[in-house]
Formats: sequence, structure tokens, C-alpha cells
Amino acid sequence: MIPIRSIRLALLAPLIFFIHVAAFSQVNQIRDKLLNTDELLIVAHRAAHQNYPENSLEAIEEAIALGVDMVEIDVRVSSDGIVYLMHDQTIDRTTTGTGDIEKLSSSDLKNVRLLFERVDSGIAIPTLEEALRLTKGRIMVDLDLKTDKIEEVMEVVREMDMLDEVLFFDSDWSILRKIKAAMPEAYLMPRLYKTNQIRKAYRKLDPVVVHIDPGFNTRETMQKANKYDVRTWINSLGELDKELQLNPNSSQKTELLENGASMVQTDWPELWVNYRNSGKTKSL
Repeated sequence: MIPIRSIRLALLAPLIFFIHVAAFSQVNQIRDKLLNTDELLIVAHRAAHQNYPENSLEAIEEAIALGVDMVEIDVRVSSDGIVYLMHDQTIDRTTTGTGDIEKLSSSDLKNVRLLFERVDSGIAIPTLEEALRLTKGRIMVDLDLKTDKIEEVMEVVREMDMLDEVLFFDSDWSILRKIKAAMPEAYLMPRLYKTNQIRKAYRKLDPVVVHIDPGFNTRETMQKANKYDVRTWINSLGELDKELQLNPNSSQKTELLENGASMVQTDWPELWVNYRNSGKTKSL
């Protein structure tokens, strides 16, 4: 007689395989949109942190559930070489601990917990490995490099075999050049400060995306970006996000995108996902 446990495992195996394939199909679809279309992509800034601490695994899971295309997470490296998710140089604002995270060891950080609305959430500071294990096959990731210890960051991406699921962002082009030299297939996003930097970025970095600011969110910028086949990323953060939260029908969403920006980073991903799903962006 075949054991009941073996029968159950045999029945579950196809379901597990289907879930695995479906997940990887999900990230493949997002990557295809990123590389081969001009469809609007929504990026959750520090993940979806309205109900959970910023840069937490729970906030990442929330972003995935909301249907965003990419989560932006900040990475720093502890004194013993472990890559953690942390925006600030110190852990004072966002955790129960204090100190410069890159001068603290993983042992120092072991019992530190993230704050949510200034209250201990009971949630540990996640490592990059933990975050990528959660996102793998499910969503693209923007790594905001808050550290110059990029070897440690690249090693985690290599070990997770996720080079084609990650976007590397830095304002320091020299950091991005080092990544490109070590990982020629890496997806890069440099920050720009004026339109005529697009050509220079293309020649030096061959980026997939360029980060622009409202000061040069113009038709000229989009035409130049189209010429070099790069996407344009713009932020809906701070006061703009607050305005859109209070007035979801504000024309400012249209104004942000009307020149052709095709990636929006936001602290309110649900608002922007709903806007995209409404079909209104297709008329821009």
C-alpha cells in the first residue's frame, strides 16, 4: 500500500511546480515591460510602507500584493560585510537602536527592531539576501546604493542569481561604472541633473533607465531619452504624493507624465496602481 503521505506529496507536486512557474512568469512579464515597452511602471519607494516599516519584508510583500512593478530598497553594509536594508547612515530614526550601521556588526544588529510610527514593530532589520529571496520571480527590485561597499552587494545578487531582476541606482556614476565592469549585463540607472547628460550616460554606462527631476521633465528630455532608447524615471514623493493622497483626481498625475516619463516612484503605490489600471495613462 502506498503511504498516504506519499500520495499527498504526489498530488501537491504539480501545484508547487505551477506556483513556481507562475511566479517567474510574473517577473518575466515585468522585465519585458521594462525593456521592450513604454508602458507606465510603478515603483514603491522603500516598499509599500504605509502599513509596515519602510524597507521591511512586510512592506515588500505588501507592494507585491498591490501589483506594483518594482520595489525600491536602500542597501548598506555592516562592519562584518552583511548587506542590510536601511535608508539612513544611522539606525536612530528607523529602529530601536542607535549608531552608524556601517560601523555596527550583524551581532550588534541582531536584537534591533524596526520602528513603525515611532513604535517598536517587533520586526528585525532585513538583509538583502532575505529581501531578494522574497522578491525572486515575483517583482523587480531597484537597489538604491547607500554604500560604496558594492562588492558585497554584487555578491548577494550573484549568489541569488538575480542579475536580471535588479536595477542598480546611484548618483555617483563611478560606482555604476564599477558595477558595469564587474557585471556587464547589469541594469543601471544613473541620476541626471540636466537633459544633455543623457548622451553622456548612454556612452559611459549604457543604462536601462535614467533618473530625472521635475526641473527638466520636458519634451526635449523625453525625445533625447527616446533617441538613446532609455526609460525615464521620475519621483512622485513628498508634497506631490501628499497632494495626490488628498486629491486622487488631481491633474498633477497627468502633468507629471504628459511629457513621456514612464516610471514613477511613489510613497503611495496603491494610488498610482489604481490610476494606471484606470486606463487614463494610455491617453497621454
